[in-house]
Amino acid sequence: MRLSHFALALTIILLAITGYLAWEAQEEARGARRELELVRRQQAAKDAAKPIAPSVVAELPPVPEPSPAAPVPVTPPLAGSGLMPGTPAVPASPGSAPLTALQKQVLGMPAQAKIIEVQREQGFAVINAGKNKQIEKGMRYDVRRNDGLVGRVIVSDAIDAAEAVVDIDPTAVLPGVSIEVGDELIVPVRK
Repeated sequence: MRLSHFALALTIILLAITGYLAWEAQEEARGARRELELVRRQQAAKDAAKPIAPSVVAELPPVPEPSPAAPVPVTPPLAGSGLMPGTPAVPASPGSAPLTALQKQVLGMPAQAKIIEVQREQGFAVINAGKNKQIEKGMRYDVRRNDGLVGRVIVSDAIDAAEAVVDIDPTAVLPGVSIEVGDELIVPVRK
């Protein structure tokens, strides 16, 4: 009888310890979510307090005058070419350069997620996919904008059902370019 009482007491103690550890893990996750929300609010307040800086645009070359015989609408040389970050992609006109094999590969890959928030100072971003799309810690993605790659991210351990936090790989971001809201995540491209 004494051995069965001892086994029962030991089982109850182990259940209590397991319950406590599970509760503690849930509290830690809640604390991480609260901290992330606090950082988001602080960043939003900081962004709202900053005056919007005027954007500097390099002088574009003069637009050639169309000949009177054939009026043709002229597109500025860099618009939609993907050379300027954030420019929308437009269909290739007959005079533009054809897409390279790498650009075709990048355009052909399906988007796995989109960037919905960027915290540049802290070096992370939030994406619109999580456990619902089998996103797991340590997964690597290339970041696509139009027909080009602008960087790489690595999934951190903060993964919710429909959102996840990704760390921006500073060694893979192109110089002079930053990852922005709306950029898409794709499976890493083989070059």
